[in-house]
Amino acid sequence: MINTDVLTIRRWLRQLDDLLEKSRSFGPIVFGLNKSECLNLVQQILANLPSDLDKAERVLRESERLVGGAQMEARMTLEQAQQEAQRILDQARREAEAILERARAEQERMLAQTEVYQLAEAQAREIVEVARKKAQQIERGADEYAYEILTQLEGTLAKFMSTIQNGKVYLEDHLNQRVGARR
Repeated sequence: MINTDVLTIRRWLRQLDDLLEKSRSFGPIVFGLNKSECLNLVQQILANLPSDLDKAERVLRESERLVGGAQMEARMTLEQAQQEAQRILDQARREAEAILERARAEQERMLAQTEVYQLAEAQAREIVEVARKKAQQIERGADEYAYEILTQLEGTLAKFMSTIQNGKVYLEDHLNQRVGARR
């Protein structure tokens, strides 16, 4: 099979169009057409169109495969991000609970010492506040991490969608050329 580009196929279509324009007709009968020249041009066009269509179909299949892979990867990435966020939150809760437990133990010890009771109470409140702030920071960090992963995933999917759209436009142009050639 001859490997021909779209420009060559368009040139052949213009030649065929010129031959048809230059011919004379009387009703359905056409005079002045070189039948073998027209048939040769039609055969060249038909012989070369399937390879372009095959290329477009391969591009479309590859785009669909990539999108499917990207969707699978997106689901896996989202699941991993959710698992990581949950792990970080669980760890933050455990750390906060441990800090709170230490604070309670410290508070009870200090209560036993009446002369430093007020100092112990202030330190316990401070420890609790530090634990809460640390837990909030860890939770905020987990949320930011999940958001960043989702943003990256969105960019990847946008690229795949652009590739698919370009393949569809190419295929649509190619199909429109074939329809125009048949008229």
